[in-house]
Amino acid sequence: MKTIDRYIYSSLILPSLFGISIFTFIMMLNVVMEVMERLFASDLPAMSIVDYVCYAMPGVLVQTIPMGAFLGVMLVYGGLSETNEIVAMEGSGIGLFRIIRPAFIFGLILTIIGLSLEIYVNPRALANINAQTKLLLASKPNSLTEEKIFLTNEEKGFGFYIDEVNNKNATAKHFLFINKRGDNPYPIVFLAENAKFDPGIIRFKNIEGFLFKNDGSSHVQAKYQEQEVPISTFFKSEKKVKEKSRKEMNLKELKKYYKKNIKNKDPEKRENALKALVEMYQRMIGPIGSTFLCWLGVLLSVGHRRSGRGISFGVSLIVIFGYIGLASYAKILVLKNHVPANIAMWTPNFVLFLLCIYFSVKKMKGN
Repeated sequence: MKTIDRYIYSSLILPSLFGISIFTFIMMLNVVMEVMERLFASDLPAMSIVDYVCYAMPGVLVQTIPMGAFLGVMLVYGGLSETNEIVAMEGSGIGLFRIIRPAFIFGLILTIIGLSLEIYVNPRALANINAQTKLLLASKPNSLTEEKIFLTNEEKGFGFYIDEVNNKNATAKHFLFINKRGDNPYPIVFLAENAKFDPGIIRFKNIEGFLFKNDGSSHVQAKYQEQEVPISTFFKSEKKVKEKSRKEMNLKELKKYYKKNIKNKDPEKRENALKALVEMYQRMIGPIGSTFLCWLGVLLSVGHRRSGRGISFGVSLIVIFGYIGLASYAKILVLKNHVPANIAMWTPNFVLFLLCIYFSVKKMKGN
């Protein structure tokens, strides 16, 4: 019996990896397109693009492992049915549930892996993505400004102009910035010959400061060989930085965001809170679906001797896209029809469970 188990387990690995790879590639296309836009728009180093894709991978795998595992189970058990190996197992006294057990345990293992990725790995990956984004924003001039364009920060009374930007070296030439103070109609003007962008700061070299009097006359107020200025001096404070998107939040952040905004008087805030709750449930139900999909995959393959891998592949795609469609409809029920999320979002897995019970009973009666 252990020999049969080992045979099935070893047979499941490669087809499942194949399925996971296919669905991961499809779902990673959006991520790849996004980072390619960043590459060409901001002249980012190639390694930062590779890092970004790697950090995004755990969150995608949480969603693709169930689908890939289901495809793998369908291909393996479809092949066993095609070669009459399932018939041989049944003829030797092995029952239906004993045949299902390897796939069911395989699904449980993948469920644990998926939940571990979501709970332990994905939060760290998202933190690395956010940290890397801040680092790139702080060290790439053209991610903050553009050359030959005068920009202002009315909140802090600053304005600045850069004549030339070298994004590759994170440097700028002929940097001008002004600071309006008090009732004086003329601002203080600083001219810097060169500037170097480092994380969180700008290093100016060869600086001259000019103070204008009320009559318009000016004189050099100060000269510096080198001066460091925080980037936040010229840009809005961190508190007003754009909030993370839901994809960039981990489970704790999604839950916190939901509790904070669900009772907000602003309808848009309440809708975003519901979307955060839906995202949280979606990340949890995906890994759990691995167990039910592996169980169902055996039931849809066993007993169809003429089906083979080709039909099994087709059936698996129909079930997977049906499952995705049902999950998408569950989101609509929560957001538009105000169905409780703990009911609507668990519906796809509950339907899978009912299908598993139905086909199990049907197979047992057929035998």
